[in-house]
Amino acid sequence: MKTWKQITAELNEAKLKLPKDQKEVKREVEKVSGKTVSVVYAEDRRKKIHVYLDEIEVGTYKDLKSAEKEMKSVKKVMLQMSEEDISKEEILGAINEINI
Repeated sequence: MKTWKQITAELNEAKLKLPKDQKEVKREVEKVSGKTVSVVYAEDRRKKIHVYLDEIEVGTYKDLKSAEKEMKSVKKVMLQMSEEDISKEEILGAINEINI
């Protein structure tokens, strides 16, 4: 019998389809304004790390350590924005607009 953590991990993995040249390296789930945000780190053939927040690519980094460091500061900003009653959708929309 699978644990609750295993079941939720499988369901979360099913949501994001990575490009063919990328493989998942790490996955985290964060709470922002009462909703969960999935953070996925994926590595491409050139060993670059791509970071996705709820299926939105937010950046490419040279290694996992620098990607995690940057995402730590992004999480802080997201928490501050959620404390100001900004919804998760508005936060992710702003991030998506910046990356276009």
